[in-house]
Amino acid sequence: MNRSAEVIVVGGGVIGSAVAFELARRSVDVLLVDKTLPGRATSASAGGLWPVGEAVGMGCGIIHHQSHSPSEGLNDALLLPTSFRDFLTQSNSYFPELAQELNEFGGMDIEYEPGAGLMFLFFTEEEKQFGHLIVDRMPPEVRPQILSPTEAREVEPCLTNDLLGAARLAEEHQVNPMWLAEGYKRAAINLGARFRHETRVAKLCRSGERIVGIEFEDEQLFSDMVVNAAGAWAGTLASTADLRLPIFPVRGQIVLTQSVPHILNACLSNSGCYILQKKHGEVLIGSTTENAGFDVSVTPESITHLVSAAVRTLPCLREVGIKRVWSGLRPGTQDELPILGPMEGVAGYMNATGGFRTGVVASPLTGRVIAQQITGESLDFPLECFLAERFAPVQKTVRI
Repeated sequence: MNRSAEVIVVGGGVIGSAVAFELARRSVDVLLVDKTLPGRATSASAGGLWPVGEAVGMGCGIIHHQSHSPSEGLNDALLLPTSFRDFLTQSNSYFPELAQELNEFGGMDIEYEPGAGLMFLFFTEEEKQFGHLIVDRMPPEVRPQILSPTEAREVEPCLTNDLLGAARLAEEHQVNPMWLAEGYKRAAINLGARFRHETRVAKLCRSGERIVGIEFEDEQLFSDMVVNAAGAWAGTLASTADLRLPIFPVRGQIVLTQSVPHILNACLSNSGCYILQKKHGEVLIGSTTENAGFDVSVTPESITHLVSAAVRTLPCLREVGIKRVWSGLRPGTQDELPILGPMEGVAGYMNATGGFRTGVVASPLTGRVIAQQITGESLDFPLECFLAERFAPVQKTVRI
């Protein structure tokens, strides 16, 4: 069979494009294949870089928890493993240099903006206790600062008076997720990668215990390695080669307001929503976490809930018009950690998916370690805790 590329990356979202960029800068012959599908995860991202916040449940995690288990209360089950916090923190540290590289190689301004951090707001005594629990569990170098209501309003003057305090992480910043994905893609192409757009992969091509390429329409492309970066659709793609990949779509609905004068310094989160102001003045309000299959519709109930939570937090938003509402599908896993690296029992295949709510901040390090794994380099971060084998054993199919 004739090889079409050394490596084929399936999925042109922020993760797939990051992998293609890191491979291209290593002079690997890489082909990025992408089909624009409604609800891809990159479009569902607010672009907040909250490595510690997400790891300890101060970002989307608390919204996810409250929407699924409101009766269980807030507890330390919201804290993700320390290894994952370290992964996200290391990945986040690459963004200042990455912003310059993507501008140089891709001509893209990814709107990386160091800001006033992430503030988790306390409206109830339970939330206040949870904030203190987080502080007690964290090492000093990444420990949130507990703020009184007065101190919180000194950082954010537009906050409601109906507040019991806040926990603030100062080193949490922002980026434009769409420009980030496009920057990775353009930089990869300029470094020699090829890009096949609007091409939906029908299946993985398997020969015995090896993935040898991909198939779409009436065409097959062959390669030494296929990287599955298909996001919420990664499990469906894997199943075409009899691989069990426990990825499921998690719908997130989002509201974007009309542009307003500068009203926010930090990113805000609470049990009902997160809020941040983008570079051009729009205020982004997100995000639901719903198990709705591949349905990318928006619902009046969810939009009303998000808007109500935002107005409770920032009363000045009450008279601000809504510019746009949409939803996206994030690739979820049972333990809320990504699935990265090879799989037992099959060669020529690599996972780069399952980022759920951390795909944007994890993308720099994810791209690096997947490229390093493929090229045989030492890894910047070990992948053992992110392998698919942590779930139920892969169902192997005997092939004759």
